[in-house]
Amino acid sequence: MSDETDAWVDQIFGRGGVEAPRAIQIAPQPRIRAVVTNDVTDYPHNDLENAAYFFRERLKKSIAERDRAEGIFLDMIALVTMTSFALEGYVNALGHHRLKDDAKAWKSFEWMPVRKKIETLVSWYGLTIDWESRPFAIVDPLVRLRNLFAHPKATPAQNREQILVGTHNEFVKLLREHKPEYERTLTWEFANGAYEDVDSIWQKLLGASGINPFDVRSGGSQGFEYIEHVGSNNEDEVTS
Repeated sequence: MSDETDAWVDQIFGRGGVEAPRAIQIAPQPRIRAVVTNDVTDYPHNDLENAAYFFRERLKKSIAERDRAEGIFLDMIALVTMTSFALEGYVNALGHHRLKDDAKAWKSFEWMPVRKKIETLVSWYGLTIDWESRPFAIVDPLVRLRNLFAHPKATPAQNREQILVGTHNEFVKLLREHKPEYERTLTWEFANGAYEDVDSIWQKLLGASGINPFDVRSGGSQGFEYIEHVGSNNEDEVTS
């Protein structure tokens, strides 16, 4: 290589060429005073609905292709849990949008049971719903199942002892078929139907509210506006 090329390599990598790279020197940034704006609102239901979608799609694939037997029930637990959390996140988002400037009213709404929150939204929006039909019929059993997972506690079998007539194999089968309440409730039909119904409830309430869907998605604006440079000995120099 020419002397000029050698000098260029030494300048970029340090003497010795590519085998001896030289640390890049970065000039320190000047300290400034600025107005920092972080006008962001986070809505957890965005992530909860995405989690529910993820588990539902994985279950649909597994069931359709029969590609696994293990873990399906655990995925269904995750699906209904995320679905029920998303339901409450939806109604909280709508309630907060209306009551965000009234702390006392929002606090009262926040502590309501899910069904009562929905009844409040329905009254605001002038809707008529049927709690005995889909999609709203899912609310009570879904919340009950959610509570079994959110507040787990020991639950003795309903029939601790009884006198029955049968064969040895029939008694073995009876005992092996014992299932707790959440397992009896949690089928694929229930989990999948709950997902569909909660999404339908969300669309009905959101549509009736007149709220722009983008106004209940996580996001906002961020930035900072320069005021002045500050010296290294300036006692007002802070980072947060």
